[in-house]
Amino acid sequence: GRVCPVPYDPGLPVHTVWDLGWNDAMTIGMVQRGPQDVRIIDYIEDSHRTLDWYVAQLDKRPYRWGTDYLPHDGKTKNFQTGKSTEQILRDMGRRQVRSQDRATDVEEGIKSGRMLFPRVYIDKTKAARLLECLKRYQRRIHAVTNEPMEPLHDEFSHGADMFRYIAQAVPVMQNDTAPTYVEAEAPDWRL
Repeated sequence: GRVCPVPYDPGLPVHTVWDLGWNDAMTIGMVQRGPQDVRIIDYIEDSHRTLDWYVAQLDKRPYRWGTDYLPHDGKTKNFQTGKSTEQILRDMGRRQVRSQDRATDVEEGIKSGRMLFPRVYIDKTKAARLLECLKRYQRRIHAVTNEPMEPLHDEFSHGADMFRYIAQAVPVMQNDTAPTYVEAEAPDWRL
């Protein structure tokens, strides 16, 4: 009963959770955190698109935005532009952007995702692709021992990775819309 129509609640901000990619898929989950539940109300997945295309897709939606949560590599600066994804999104008008401080162990993230399942509702239409990714997420199997190994990197892993990032972001998701401290806006105290 947790895969159903999940309507947008205008009383709660919509947070975005990203799995960054270019050749591989880029995925964005749109999440509302209720008092006892987590609602995935929308989802975007595509590849070979620029950040401005994704921001335009978000801007088409009639949501009140919260924080954009990026994986740790959102802070990595592109050698061509000298800017990080975090900085570029801020330059494009995304007000609250937050990258994870460090890469979280994949196994720990999978455990967090499993623990989130009893509290999550997923929109069966707008997040149908995410549901497909979660259903088909699997591990590589050792050819000799038949033992499960690390998760298989395939067309379904990007949505599942984004779900792991949701599980890691939920504990810090805030439902107030007060601006948070943004590193790029910090005053320069050097003389």
